[in-house]
Amino acid sequence: MKKNVAHLGGIFIYSENAKALAEWYTEQLGIPFESTDTCQAYYTSYHYPDNETGKKHYTAFSILQSKHRPQLEFHAFCLNLRVYNLGELHASLQSKNIAIKAIESYPEGKFSQLTDPENNLIEL
Repeated sequence: MKKNVAHLGGIFIYSENAKALAEWYTEQLGIPFESTDTCQAYYTSYHYPDNETGKKHYTAFSILQSKHRPQLEFHAFCLNLRVYNLGELHASLQSKNIAIKAIESYPEGKFSQLTDPENNLIEL
C-alpha cells in the first residue's frame, strides 16, 4: 500500500475570540504563541525530523478567528498534548479551579482531560 500521508502538518482551532483563547492556552498550559496582525492568527510550531529523510519539519498549532472557519455542519475533535510532568500540570490546573478529570493509567500511558474556555476537549 502506498503511503499518502507523511506527517501531521497542523492543528487549527477556530475561535470567536482567538486572542483570548490563545492567551488561555499560554497562561494555563504554557504554550507560547506568535501572532499576525493581518488575520488574527496565533500560532506556534513543534519541530521534528522526518523519519525517512531526517529533514527537519514542523507541526503548526494555530488558533484562528472564526470568520476563517470552514463551513461545516458538525465538528468535534480532541487535542492530545504530550506534557513533561502530568501530575504537576494537573495540580497546577486544579489550583486555578480549572475542571480537570482525574489522572487515569492505561497500558499506553497516563491521561487526564479538560476543556478550554470554548469547550474544546484537551487530553493531556
